[in-house]
Amino acid sequence: MTDRRGPALTRRHLLHAAGLGSMAAALAGLPHGPALADPAGGTAPGFTEVPVTRADRVTVPPGYTSRVLAPWGAPIVPGGPAWRPDAGNTAAQARLQIGTGHSGLHYLPMGPSREGVRNGLLVIGHAALDPTLLHTDGGRSDTAERVAKEIASLGATVIRVELTEGRWRQARDELNRRITADTPVVFSGPLAGHRALDTGADPSGTTGGSAHALTPWHTYLTGEEAFPDVFGSRNASWRPETTERAYGLTAGSARGWHRHHDRFDLARTPKEANRFGWVVEIDPFDPSAPPAKRTALGRIAHVGIAVAASRGRPVVYMSDVAHVYKFVAARPWEQTRTATGSPLDEGTLYALRLDRDGTGTWLPLTHGRTGLTVRDGFADRADVLLRARQAAAAVGATAFRGPGRPTVHPDTGEVYLPEAGDGGGGRLLVWTEGALDHAATVLAWREFAKAGGSGQGGVLTSPGGVFAGADGRVWITTDVARSAGAAGRGHPGNGALLCADPGTGRTRRFLTGPRGCGIAGVSATPDQRTLFVAVRGPGSSDARSGGPTAENPRAVGNWPGFDPKGRPRCAVVVVRKEDGGIIGT
Repeated sequence: MTDRRGPALTRRHLLHAAGLGSMAAALAGLPHGPALADPAGGTAPGFTEVPVTRADRVTVPPGYTSRVLAPWGAPIVPGGPAWRPDAGNTAAQARLQIGTGHSGLHYLPMGPSREGVRNGLLVIGHAALDPTLLHTDGGRSDTAERVAKEIASLGATVIRVELTEGRWRQARDELNRRITADTPVVFSGPLAGHRALDTGADPSGTTGGSAHALTPWHTYLTGEEAFPDVFGSRNASWRPETTERAYGLTAGSARGWHRHHDRFDLARTPKEANRFGWVVEIDPFDPSAPPAKRTALGRIAHVGIAVAASRGRPVVYMSDVAHVYKFVAARPWEQTRTATGSPLDEGTLYALRLDRDGTGTWLPLTHGRTGLTVRDGFADRADVLLRARQAAAAVGATAFRGPGRPTVHPDTGEVYLPEAGDGGGGRLLVWTEGALDHAATVLAWREFAKAGGSGQGGVLTSPGGVFAGADGRVWITTDVARSAGAAGRGHPGNGALLCADPGTGRTRRFLTGPRGCGIAGVSATPDQRTLFVAVRGPGSSDARSGGPTAENPRAVGNWPGFDPKGRPRCAVVVVRKEDGGIIGT
């Protein structure tokens, strides 16, 4: 099959990487990392801010259009099973349809320059489901078919999309496919073939995640944040041990898959859970390549992933439910990417500690150091990686309050990290690595924005992810529907997409989603003239109101189809400017 990959990095990324050495030499002695040069061309939001709303629709500024693309249940191939508004599609049909719980998404151009901005692959993560909306009976029946449909509805979708006659559409392509919890996978790195992952059966599946990033070699990274939901036990005497408790594994599963599949029963197949919680690398351009779980990056519940580079070595930033991590590869990726090896197979994993004086330290999760010795209960390197969440706590890493998806700014190299908070609305942090080197072990950090802070034209509540476009603007996604403290703070409106100027911190509300949704992912074409936005969970239960029922799945909302006999659907929204200009100007 002909490889149709587009360019790995934009020209701006390449210029930034080329300049790191000289900038590092100039600023190596500055401990607090002042703001670097403003991005070229200006990044101030230039649109009219949209208002807070509770409406069941997507709202964008005047001069912009929004259209729905790739909704849950749409067939991934021509002639595939059509969406049934009553949720009557079978598990077999769901395997041939776009999944639900739209989350992390990325656009990968197919070809250079002009071709790449009109033709590409869209990879969509499917991290969560609402059983009330997924099943005709609201998920009440405990059957093998119900479980099979849920397995088929999570994971990831790869589809080709193209811009024709001014509108983005899904296109016919051999690359279109689904990846689910039944898809064969492989393991690589330190735990490949390790006894801790040996269940006697071939490994399979990913449960999907919100985390998403692209590598310089055109692959897609995601995680498995909600994997504890699919495990449980039918054994009444089973009790979780320390590690299982640390990862949220309990006998009572949120999904109940263990009642129909022994692989998800913690008592019957105890090592199966060790096969989940890894960074999953998918090659969208090669359907024959199985997804690979990269064990050198540690086993956590990945909420966010971002990729940078240091002298050609991949650097991967990751967030868990409480900690933030960084993996620095041992060697440049161009030297280590082979048919049998990956640049992500060898390197050092770190956990982040932030100090009140505005500095921070990356703590290596290396076996033998204080807190990670045999005496401390860590047998070897593999054990540290397998229990990375416990290892981070053991070395004194900062316990964050709901860290989300980070991003690396393409001009400044600064790293942005959202923190949803615990009832306080959340904030956005930014830091500069020492000597402007992403492999550094020290950094300088500051608070970029805070809920209720001054200078914000939008409401920053429960930020879940950050995306820095190639033009330098910073996009912030929010998920107020699932914010534990939203009800007590007054109604902040529906989930939104905010646009921030990295130079001034000024923030404006660019888009609001329909009722009950979270804005869960953002990507753009290389020319920044199309923005793809993932809308997750429209019409689902939220923290401020009741939820849908089997009898009335439209109780919260009915976007995007508004079928009087249908139900709400997750989807990707395509935003464009009416004059064809750059989004956000």
